[in-house]
Amino acid sequence: MKRALVIVPAYNEAGSIGEVLAQIREAIPGVDRLVVNDGSVDGTGPLVTSLGERCLDIACNIGYGPALQTGLWYALRRGYDVAVFLDADGQHDPEDVPRLIAALDEWDCDMVIGSRYAGGRPYTGPFARRVGQQVFSWLTQAAMGRRIYDTTSGLKAVRASAFRLLVEGTYMDFHTEVLIELSMRGYDVRELPISMHERKHGQSMHSWKSLFEYPLKTMFLTLVAAVNVLLPRKS
Repeated sequence: MKRALVIVPAYNEAGSIGEVLAQIREAIPGVDRLVVNDGSVDGTGPLVTSLGERCLDIACNIGYGPALQTGLWYALRRGYDVAVFLDADGQHDPEDVPRLIAALDEWDCDMVIGSRYAGGRPYTGPFARRVGQQVFSWLTQAAMGRRIYDTTSGLKAVRASAFRLLVEGTYMDFHTEVLIELSMRGYDVRELPISMHERKHGQSMHSWKSLFEYPLKTMFLTLVAAVNVLLPRKS
């Protein structure tokens, strides 16, 4: 039987983390859980520990992508077969996790994305964000030969075959740049339709300022990922 680890990155999510962990325990009791407390200052870390949950405390806020890499390093060192990323804000449904894990085997692929927009579902949110989502979706199509509709989904299942590559890469948000690098290196990435809930507590990491900064940073890191793949081929 495969050993799976649900990795929950958390930055100032004290208002939601307890409920999210309870939902995970109820929906998938046989799967291990790990919270990566990314320098929270609102008591997230002590709360997780008081609940008896595994928690890796990072001394300062290092960002979403590096926090996920920290959790993946834990999974790699402890021999897990599958890692699942699930956000701490309560927007993801833990009952989708078994579906993602099963899809890895059914499709014999390396990563399955929980997709809000697969199957022709419309993009949602502010206009600038909808445009950005579509641009990065088209970018994946150009680079991968197959369109990924939800490049910014935080709900993903990853097979152990990709752990080391993802741990050693340079990523900001584990989104477009990760999908393109995996595909360019021959890994198979798929999408599985899911639904998401509205955030009840805390504050999104995406501000109006990030709507302009995020696309530029993502484009740059996607270029870096592509160069990292292509340079060794030329040598």
